Amino acid sequence: MTLKEKLQIFLITYNRENFLRKTFEQVLSENSPIKDFDITILDNSSTDGTSELIDEYCKKYPNIKHIRHPHNIGGNANIVRAFEMGANCGKEYVWVLCDDDKYDFSNWQELEEAINKKYDVIGVADYLFPDTKYKANPAYQVPQLTFVPAGIYRTELITSDILINMYDCILTMFQQTCLSIDVINRNGSIYFLSKPLVFNGVNFDDGKLTDNSYTRGMSNKQPVLMQKKDNCWILGFIRVLTLLNDKNLRKRAINAAVSYKDIFGNFYKLYQSIFNHYFLSGKYHYFYEIYMSFDFWHKCLFYLTIPRILLSNVLRFIFSIYNEDNRTKVFCFMGIKVRRERKRKISVTNVN
Repeated sequence: MTLKEKLQIFLITYNRENFLRKTFEQVLSENSPIKDFDITILDNSSTDGTSELIDEYCKKYPNIKHIRHPHNIGGNANIVRAFEMGANCGKEYVWVLCDDDKYDFSNWQELEEAINKKYDVIGVADYLFPDTKYKANPAYQVPQLTFVPAGIYRTELITSDILINMYDCILTMFQQTCLSIDVINRNGSIYFLSKPLVFNGVNFDDGKLTDNSYTRGMSNKQPVLMQKKDNCWILGFIRVLTLLNDKNLRKRAINAAVSYKDIFGNFYKLYQSIFNHYFLSGKYHYFYEIYMSFDFWHKCLFYLTIPRILLSNVLRFIFSIYNEDNRTKVFCFMGIKVRRERKRKISVTNVN
């Protein structure tokens, strides 16, 4: 049986015409080993020309199948839909791709060997932990596999129980992590390639703690569930880790995710965001949930960063006072909203 007969590929997309075009150019290039594999595109009812682009490629490549959902079900639900369809695709492995990443297929032979050895999960990315020494450590494997295309999974892993958990975990943003956690709970086999095939090609660094992929495509007038609105990556990751049977491994996985490389710098930025977004806004239950998930060492680090966080907030507040013109701003401190209005006098001279 050839690898083409063993591996089913799904690609999820929504309103990413330009990104998707670049993805097609990579996976369908002359040198791509998957150019003639069965690829099913799950289109979340795009409105920007993405659907037309997919149809254009379907005419050129008979191995591409286009499924356009009648409604936008959200990016995370679309991921689960892909795995659900993969469970029934009749092939041994499933690989779910996104529409905005980069690929390097020079190490494809190692993937073929790993699939022939029938590993439960084959890791094909190292966007968090490129160091080889971490690849056999479950505490690092879990956060590494939060990247959707990072894992190729045996389809027999995707049972009804797992799918229920995956749908429940849509609110965490890490629904695909249910699969790797289940493999670890059962002492299954996870193998990471020595050289990655896929890289995170798009970096969204807008300074916001929350992730707008939940509401992308929704009307601004539509109310959003509070648990969705208040979620952030660390809170979602902590919640999906409750599926891990080993409590000590949960702690190690959290530590690995937040403190790799520059532990003090990364941890300060993380806790500053958590403190400002949850504690100062009066959402103490979220803050407590995150704080209690850390081990003793990281809790101590938090106390050490409090003076720096408070000083940073005070300076930011003072700076904002002297750099506003005719604006009313609402500050939230310890759950109490404070409205401050400041008007600057502007001299206007009429010139005839």
